[in-house]
Amino acid sequence: MTMAKSRAPDLAAQLLAAPFGRETPAVQTASDPLVDTPMRVTLEQVRPYQLNPRRVPNPQYEAIKASIRQRGLDQPPSITRRPGEEHFIIRNGGNTRLAILNELWTETADERFHTLLCLFRPWTARGEILALTGHLAENELRGSLSYIERSQAVEQARQLYEQESGQPLNQRELAERLTADGYPVDQPAISRMGDTVAYLLPAIPYALHAGLGRPQVSKLLLLRKAAQRTWQQHAPGAEAEFTPIFEQSLARCDGEMAAFSVDRARDELIGDLAQRLELGYDELALDLGQTELRRGMLSQLLEPEVPLPRPAPGKLPAADAFTAPPTQAAAPNIDELRQRIAELAQAISTACAPTIEVLAQNEGLGFACRCADQSALPAQGQALLGLWQALADPTSGSAANIGALLCGTPTQAPWLDDETLARLFRLIKLARQLPHSGEC
Repeated sequence: MTMAKSRAPDLAAQLLAAPFGRETPAVQTASDPLVDTPMRVTLEQVRPYQLNPRRVPNPQYEAIKASIRQRGLDQPPSITRRPGEEHFIIRNGGNTRLAILNELWTETADERFHTLLCLFRPWTARGEILALTGHLAENELRGSLSYIERSQAVEQARQLYEQESGQPLNQRELAERLTADGYPVDQPAISRMGDTVAYLLPAIPYALHAGLGRPQVSKLLLLRKAAQRTWQQHAPGAEAEFTPIFEQSLARCDGEMAAFSVDRARDELIGDLAQRLELGYDELALDLGQTELRRGMLSQLLEPEVPLPRPAPGKLPAADAFTAPPTQAAAPNIDELRQRIAELAQAISTACAPTIEVLAQNEGLGFACRCADQSALPAQGQALLGLWQALADPTSGSAANIGALLCGTPTQAPWLDDETLARLFRLIKLARQLPHSGEC
């Protein structure tokens, strides 16, 4: 009897040793089905997919939640499990449904939200990349991902493919692999998505995550290429300085406007480059191919803008491994604004009434004006002087002939031609920023 007792610890140790040891997570997952199998799981057993392409809540979140509350879950998500892990994960779309089920279970304690019948799909050697492309394809069918979310997911896929192959992939190879794995995309789209993540996301994260689409993105990328070529022509050897200027110009639009305007971004960039390169605004605009300045820029300045919904404060998606944390651009420098306004006022006066002298100053709008012999000014000069006085001193009440200056009369054309009027509107746009740039 004593011998039996003394051998009991030894026997227990042998039973707990391999292959009789208690199950570890690795052994647990080894028992997962090897073929697609329906499986009943609870919410505690399932986790969202960590590389889910969606970075902001689904716009239809509340509608989906209301439907699930009333009808239950009509389409349970597919699940899988990585080797060695305890929890299942969503395999190819369904993270929003999982989040809603967790909310409803917490709110109602209704068992129909707690236990779900899912299709388990076995993990394979290519499980990680298949899960990511599966999420991409599923969301593409629903049309529910923003352009920046798709772009970031494609960049994630590139990294996974390169880990899989052990070598870098060019854009054509990446497009071929994504297409083979169920997410068809061509090389030009890959290039545009990569440039969006690299060049636009650091500058305008709010606009992109609010839903800025491919047409606007394409225009911004074309603008960047044209501006970069111009910079290289006029500032050889200073290539590193271009990117900060480009990002600062765009970020100024991202941080101040609920409605993102490509035209305003172009306007800000041209103004910044003109100042740094010491070139005239019109010269640089033409250098960038902006011939619309001379044949219809006014219509673009007045083009209606579609407001984009902005994330609530603090809701900007966290930066990932592909971008530095986005930062809010500093407000425009008030001295720079005043300098630009004064330059535009001088150009307008030179074109319309050369005897009106425009003097730059470091207060108000940034300029004052004077005329040695005001009585000798023609009617359009009188109107322009009145406009300058009205802008520089809103209490002056000077408004004579301003209608004829801007719009003309039934018997005569406007005194300001389209090019000069475009300058005037740019001046006014800059002046409207002054109250938000610091103390005047």
